[in-house]
Formats: sequence, C-alpha cells, structure tokens
Amino acid sequence: MSVRQVGATHPEGRREVEPKSSRRRLLELLQTSPSAMTVDEVAAATGLHVNTVRAHLQLMVDMGQLNRETEARSQPGRPRILYRARTIETDANPYRLLATELAAGIAASGDVEGAAGRAAGRHWARTLRARSLSAAEPTTADDALRLVTTGLTELGFVTETEPLGDRLYLRSCPFAELARHNAGVCQMHRDLLTGFFEELAADVQVEGLDIFVRPDLCVAHLRRADLPTQSGERA
Repeated sequence: MSVRQVGATHPEGRREVEPKSSRRRLLELLQTSPSAMTVDEVAAATGLHVNTVRAHLQLMVDMGQLNRETEARSQPGRPRILYRARTIETDANPYRLLATELAAGIAASGDVEGAAGRAAGRHWARTLRARSLSAAEPTTADDALRLVTTGLTELGFVTETEPLGDRLYLRSCPFAELARHNAGVCQMHRDLLTGFFEELAADVQVEGLDIFVRPDLCVAHLRRADLPTQSGERA
C-alpha cells in the first residue's frame, strides 16, 4: 500500500518547512485573520508553495481545525474557496485529532517498516489477551481472530469475518473521511493489525489491506498456518 506524503516536498524536489510547523503557522495566521482566506492568500502570507498550502489546509479541515467555505458573491465569476479557523467546540474529538497528527507524521517520516504502528499493535494485543486468556494458555488462530474482532469493534469498526477466517471485513471506519485524504491512516491500521498478530504468535499474518473496495468497506487478507494455502493475488 503506497503512502501519500502530504505537503512536505516542493514540486522541484526541495524539502520545505517541517509539516507540523507549517500547519501551526497556517493555523495561527487564520486564527488571527479578520476574514476567511483563499489558498493563494495564505501562500502569499506564509511564503509556502501553493500546493503545499492546499494540502495542509485540507488536512486541517479534516482535523476539524478549519472550515472550508464557498464564497457568496452577487457578481459574475466563479466563487472562491475560503478557509476560516474554527472556534474550539466542546464536542471536538481529541482522539481523532491525535490520530490525524500521528497519521500525518507516519506519512511524512518515511517509516516504510511501520515500526510505530506495529509496536502499538503489539501493546494492543497484550492488553486484549490479558483480559480474555490465561497467561499460560496458548493463543490459537481462532483466538487471535476473536480478539482482533473484539478490539476493532471497541475502536468503532463494524467487523465481520470470512467463514474460513482468512479475511476481515471492516465497515464503518471511524476515520473514513480522514483516510480518503491521508493514506497514513490506512498504513497505520495495517501496521496495527500486523503488530497485533505478531504479538499473539498464533501463525496469522496480514497479507494485504484492500482500501475502500466499496465506499464503506475495507478488507484485510490474512494468511493462517492452520488453513490450506490460499490462492489468488493479495494487495
């Protein structure tokens, strides 16, 4: 699964300001601006490339930090797209904002081995196993599948399994809107699952994760040592 690096590299290949620092500058600019601003206006005020600004602004909209508006105008011409800082709302989800920053950091870091996500997955597996199984009890592939289904449900997914137990059908992703704009979210989920199964040592491996095969469905393909070798390509 490829990872799209959001707003970190100039089109000519020159590395720009560190992404989090750039987003902070953009947010501070819009928070102090008396009116909403266009991408071009933000780029001119910060000195960042317009494509970098556009990517950062979209991510900040997804994070709930900005509003994206269409200009209301009575004169002929195409309405401009405007961005305005949002006021802090009491129902804002801090975990969603944290996940956004983590995903953006993963995408920008080039962590192709997924070390951070896998470490989180191993910790997640230990927590769920301690709640459900005896420490002396070996973890079977079916145990691992049951635990991961429970864990994904607790995270907000609607999860179903193939009768053979070699696929996980993930629906109602709590970060679906964000994932459509930031591939780091999907990488983080795959790495999380990989680390989860590694920790349980139940001979279950994540072979691939098919993203948005339907608007509300992703599919994780698993290889299990207790099943015959599955045929077919894996993404």
